Amino acid sequence: MSDLLHPASLPKRGLFARLARDAAGNTLAIVAASIAPIMAMVGGGIDMGRSYLAESRLQQACDAGVLAARKKLGSAAVVTGVVPTDVSDVGARFFNINYRVGAYGTKNRQFAMTLENDYSISGTATADVPTTIMGIFGFTNVAVAAECQARLNFSNTDVMMVLDTTGSMAQTNPGDSVSKITALKATVTAFFLQIAASTKPGTRVRYGFVPYSTNVNVGALLKDEWVVKDWSYQSRKINILGIAGGAYTYQPVARNVADWRTASNGCIEERKTYEITDYDNVDLGRAMDLDIDLVPTLGNADSQWRPMYPLLVYDRAIKWDGSGSFSSAAVTTSSEYLNPGLAGYAACPPPAAKLQSLSLASLTSYLSALKPRGSTYHDIGMIWGGRLLSPTGIFADENADLPGKPTSRNLIFLTDGETAPLDVSYASYGVEPLEKKRWSAGSARSLTQTVEARFTFACKEVRKKNITVWLIAFGTALNPVLSDCAGPGHTFEASDSTKLSQAFDDIARSIGDLRISR
Repeated sequence: MSDLLHPASLPKRGLFARLARDAAGNTLAIVAASIAPIMAMVGGGIDMGRSYLAESRLQQACDAGVLAARKKLGSAAVVTGVVPTDVSDVGARFFNINYRVGAYGTKNRQFAMTLENDYSISGTATADVPTTIMGIFGFTNVAVAAECQARLNFSNTDVMMVLDTTGSMAQTNPGDSVSKITALKATVTAFFLQIAASTKPGTRVRYGFVPYSTNVNVGALLKDEWVVKDWSYQSRKINILGIAGGAYTYQPVARNVADWRTASNGCIEERKTYEITDYDNVDLGRAMDLDIDLVPTLGNADSQWRPMYPLLVYDRAIKWDGSGSFSSAAVTTSSEYLNPGLAGYAACPPPAAKLQSLSLASLTSYLSALKPRGSTYHDIGMIWGGRLLSPTGIFADENADLPGKPTSRNLIFLTDGETAPLDVSYASYGVEPLEKKRWSAGSARSLTQTVEARFTFACKEVRKKNITVWLIAFGTALNPVLSDCAGPGHTFEASDSTKLSQAFDDIARSIGDLRISR
């Protein structure tokens, strides 16, 4: 019996059964068969990871390129409809910095930009990412691509341009072929077109203008109740029974000004003020000229403006040859004293314009009337620029925000020279040595210093209205009076028309929303 139980006596089929139940050989075969798919999966993951990384960086570079190009985009591109070479170069440079040749092993890197109808800049970027393991399976490259677009978007925006139109604007800056006034008109037009092209339907963008020199021409904007009924002018009366041969008595003469809309030149004399000695403590109840929001009261002459009549005014007692001296007292004489109106010392610029939506045709028509003449009184330009732009002043009903749509308010102040008042001028404060409203020959400050101190104060008042002031010195250097008015980042020196265009481009980008739109 024991022989029957010996292993050698067991049936042979038991060995084969155990072999059939052994999975070791099958596992080896399965592993061998799985190597290729696993390599494809792992290799694909590695290669696709590199591709995604390359594509992400390509998108960033594309965005950087179009942003830089749109920022660089000059006014000439808006006018001609083509992308200038310098704009393309800037965009390409930023793209190249952000995505260098051979980055992530890529090949065939390409970047192209297009100027769209709304003057946004679109871009496309492509590259090939060579594969590693996936090459075994015939996939040698993975193509990656990115699309991008940068544009300026404007919310409701008001822009008041206070423009120096003094006689020096007829001059030509070194390096330019046209006068400063001509260059200014072209640049303002390009600025308008650039903003118009980037403005969405339903957005309110308005422009106003205050040309200034010896005075400002705002008569057409004033209501009848804002103007006095009678005023006294430094004039003269015929002395019929006086000195033989005829004589005049030069003295203040009262005049009814009911005809001011047709008989005056449109410029005005400022309302009540006083000689300020402490500009840190200005009494706006007395300096009504510096209260930019004060609405005149009917019957209160101190709060009202006074029309100018240059041909009625004389510089008592300055003769036409420049001899003589100012006299506060009346003078009876047969001599002819200087008439500022006839002598060219009462320059009245073209009319100012309230905020309004403009067409290109209406803008062109307005700018064509700008003529350079007169002296430089910065303060009156800033005062009236603030008055016409303030949301809480004499035009509050027109300048208020639309419901639920706040307005970005900007005052662009451009000048080509230093303050240069003349005592013989008939300006917005009359003939200053005779009227002595804000300055006299015995004042601690010179007339120039007085104008500049009032300019500085007026600028601060404007900025209190949440108005951004931009200041451009065109063909002249910035001085502290001008720089301090606008503040850091809001001042520009433009030595020629090219730099003037760049300054306006910078302002447009700042008041707009430069961003990636795709």
